[in-house]
Amino acid sequence: MIDRFRKAFGAIRPEFYRQKHKHLDHYFTFTNYRKIWAISILVMGTAALVPLIVVTMIHYRLIQESVDSELILRTERVASNARRAVTFFLEERLNALRFTVNEIGYDQLTNPDHLAEILRNLKLGFGGLTDLSVIAQTGIQVAYAGPFKLEGKNYSNQAWFVECQKADFYVSEIFRGYRDVPHIIIAVKSFRPDGSFIILRATLETERLIQSLSSYKTGEHADIFLVNRSGIIQTPSNYYGDTFQKMSLPLPDFSPRTHAVMATDSHMRSIVMGYAFIFPQVCDTPFILMVIKQKAGMMKVWLQLRSNINWFVGFGIMVITVVVTITCTFMVNKLYLADKSKAETMALMEQSNQLASIGQLAAGVAHEINNPLALINETAGYVKDMFMIKEHYRQDEELLENIDYILEAVERCGTITRQLLGFTRKFDVKIQKIKLHDVISDVLIFHHKEAEYRNIKVYVDVPEDIPEIETDRGKLQQILLNLVNNAFQAVDTGCILDIHASAQGSDKVSITISDNGCGMPPENLTKIFEPFFTTKERGKGTGLGLTITYGLVRKLHGDISVESKENVGTTFIITLPVRIQEEVREHENPFGR
Repeated sequence: MIDRFRKAFGAIRPEFYRQKHKHLDHYFTFTNYRKIWAISILVMGTAALVPLIVVTMIHYRLIQESVDSELILRTERVASNARRAVTFFLEERLNALRFTVNEIGYDQLTNPDHLAEILRNLKLGFGGLTDLSVIAQTGIQVAYAGPFKLEGKNYSNQAWFVECQKADFYVSEIFRGYRDVPHIIIAVKSFRPDGSFIILRATLETERLIQSLSSYKTGEHADIFLVNRSGIIQTPSNYYGDTFQKMSLPLPDFSPRTHAVMATDSHMRSIVMGYAFIFPQVCDTPFILMVIKQKAGMMKVWLQLRSNINWFVGFGIMVITVVVTITCTFMVNKLYLADKSKAETMALMEQSNQLASIGQLAAGVAHEINNPLALINETAGYVKDMFMIKEHYRQDEELLENIDYILEAVERCGTITRQLLGFTRKFDVKIQKIKLHDVISDVLIFHHKEAEYRNIKVYVDVPEDIPEIETDRGKLQQILLNLVNNAFQAVDTGCILDIHASAQGSDKVSITISDNGCGMPPENLTKIFEPFFTTKERGKGTGLGLTITYGLVRKLHGDISVESKENVGTTFIITLPVRIQEEVREHENPFGR
């Protein structure tokens, strides 16, 4: 599982985060690949995600508007139907009272028995009436039929009586009155032949009205009730207050027709508020019908659909983001690796030019040294010949021995200059057959005196059955020279350097260079071939030796590895092919691994 995660993360994490090649920075065409990577992800991600997000938002908006329109339409329909029911309830009873007061004479209306008979007939025909009473112009109740003892009551100071004097019809709010139970008063005024008037008043039960309103509820999330023009609740409400309390919603503005609007209640819930002012054809009323539906309860299906859409869009955004990131990483990696390859080639060319310049300088110095060396050699030989002629000098062994020392030193200097000239030839790629023993011996000549002086034991083991290999002699010399130099710098006086060669099958040979010097900690082993990495003191190393060595080994189609342990020693193992093809070119990437 961890390996899969690493592979997945590796596909997203760009190459330039993993490798650091600061020495190559000035060779790169682009200097800030992190910025290029981030901008490419941003541009491609924006191009892919913005249309998706915009279309999703437009889709949400259209569906939301459609759902809101449908909710408003349904709420208006419910409010309109309920309004007609309440209006019909009141108009029917007002018209019954008007017919009664106009068709039945005053004497019969004021007769208690006859009035009671009228009440029974009205109850049978319409229902919802509690009592009937006849009130004279003075406000005194002159006749009463019903369950309460209200004969002789004076209503002259009652608001409903005052209002009824001004109009022919009257419908009161729901109130308690003398009987202390919620009821509605409806009244009809009729003039007598003598010019005076009487009022026929009826008390309506509220239960039937409440039941009629409840039949229009469309679920637990809906509420339907009546309020008066001051916002006082007239019939029970499930969510917005008790009867005779102030409604917790704002009072709507007057409108002659049914309306429905989106609003927010006191609990910050989105609601659809439908309302209608109740005014029958014959008179006005104080009632406002309120139909309240909680939006969340009515939109469960849409909310579930929106949740599914959100999950789908979120998953799509995640997939697009991952694909865009992987695609941009792949593209930027390709650009980076191509740029890095070019930079490494340019760095190698610069190093090769520097080494070639050094080689040319060394060749010039060697030629210049050879001329005085030849003169010293001839002069010393001539002096020795002169001394050998004379018997006196010929017997002076110390003198002759010193002259031999001069000749030996000249011969050694000549050998060194010839080796130096041999190393300069490495810049011309030339594949030839060589013997490992001879190449190793040529390299060790440079360290012969140092080994004697520091008492460093050098052991060379090259079996006779090691085949000749086809490679570039100069490059192999430089590889071995760099590794032997490192070994001599790492060991103390009296230490050991062991060079061993062996065959690896029929097509490869290996050269092992081991010392028992200071060794290296594990954290340095992974970095020793990196350019400019060195553990030497400041000013004593450039950090390029092993980098060039690694590049040369790869150029010869070989491989190099290292094993080391602190205070124990270090071992370099070089593996080379027995035969190398001529198509080895200078522009090959020597640092590719």
